[in-house]
Amino acid sequence: MSQRKELSPQPPILRQPPTHLPDYVVLNILSRLPVKSVLRFRCVHKSWNSSITNSNFISTHLNNNSNNNENDSDDDRAYLIHMPAMYSPSSNPVCMVACDRKFNRISEYPIPSELHLNCPEIVGSCNGLVCLAQYGNGSTIAEVIYVWNPSIRKFKRLPDTCLSQYDSVATGFAYQCENNDYKVVKISSLRAPNRPEDEVEAEVYTLSLNSWRRVGISLRPNVVVSNIKYYSSATFVNKALHWLGYISEGDGQFLNQNMILSFDVNNDKFGEIALPRGQVLPQGLVAVPQSLMVFKGKLAFITFGYPVIYHGYMLTHTPCFIWVMGEYGVHESWNKLFSVQFENVIRVHFYGCTKHGELLVEKELKTESDDGELQRCNDSVIVSFDPETLHEKDLGIQHLPLIATSFMESLVLLDGAT
Repeated sequence: MSQRKELSPQPPILRQPPTHLPDYVVLNILSRLPVKSVLRFRCVHKSWNSSITNSNFISTHLNNNSNNNENDSDDDRAYLIHMPAMYSPSSNPVCMVACDRKFNRISEYPIPSELHLNCPEIVGSCNGLVCLAQYGNGSTIAEVIYVWNPSIRKFKRLPDTCLSQYDSVATGFAYQCENNDYKVVKISSLRAPNRPEDEVEAEVYTLSLNSWRRVGISLRPNVVVSNIKYYSSATFVNKALHWLGYISEGDGQFLNQNMILSFDVNNDKFGEIALPRGQVLPQGLVAVPQSLMVFKGKLAFITFGYPVIYHGYMLTHTPCFIWVMGEYGVHESWNKLFSVQFENVIRVHFYGCTKHGELLVEKELKTESDDGELQRCNDSVIVSFDPETLHEKDLGIQHLPLIATSFMESLVLLDGAT
């Protein structure tokens, strides 16, 4: 007769009913989930909703999301592309977001109709927030600036600015890491009578204070900012915003010297960065800085030579050069890394640069008739171009964008705004 083997008693803890996970473990898990998943978990319990909308949790989720984007090279929400309203099926402007570095997966975020924006421009984007501006024309369109998080459908309208009278304006949007805050910088220019240079003034909006204040633009002695490349987005790198601009020295006797105007978002100070020397091209052409950009985490700019005119058409036969500042703030570290020649094009327009170094470029193609006359074919393509490998890819974007800028999903503004 076989003996029945008795089972050893279970430890008391295994006989107990399952218990809830500690709150800190739950929050740790939630802080590593995608934005859409986190938003769904707000409905589980009031305490979960309270924890998720807490500013500390939002910051933790942002840091985790930023680290994931830095370490993951395949899933890179690289660029947000702003499409004008005329090309949108809903008659509202649309922001398209590339969900991978090859632009194979595209998401669309219509700009909310509640914002009542007729012709908005994207000032910039950081940490999932998009700054939208509509500049007034003094009669039918009023100036308004919004901060918008398309991932959670929250937005905030900024109060009216101090400087309402201007002929042109340049704006920038940045993250202040020291105080976990966000700033909008607006540089206004007003034509001054009997003076060769404009009157340039600046003001700064701080999100946590929800207010604007004027900031002086002070550079070297006897040097003033005479102009800025207006209506173009600022470049944010090394905790500073940057614009292409011009300075005047000695009561205007040296006018329109190219330079880069910087603004440190931590101390609210403007500065000047000199462009590299030796930008003269063959045949005596002068390289013209077209746009600033961030090339693999460093301040850079792209230059075109003065275009060649052929049968009334403007041809970019001269190459494009990409200059990169190896060590930020050190003028001697400027280096001309690449020379890019685009063939069979009438015009080239630069939109941006992904964090992997691919250029986003519009190429307006040209054709020739049988008799050799140049014909404008009105065909433009948006391509990503790798200046290192010379690999080019048509992104398949049917309509021309207004601007392209980096983007990532986040919960920022979940603890406030509309």
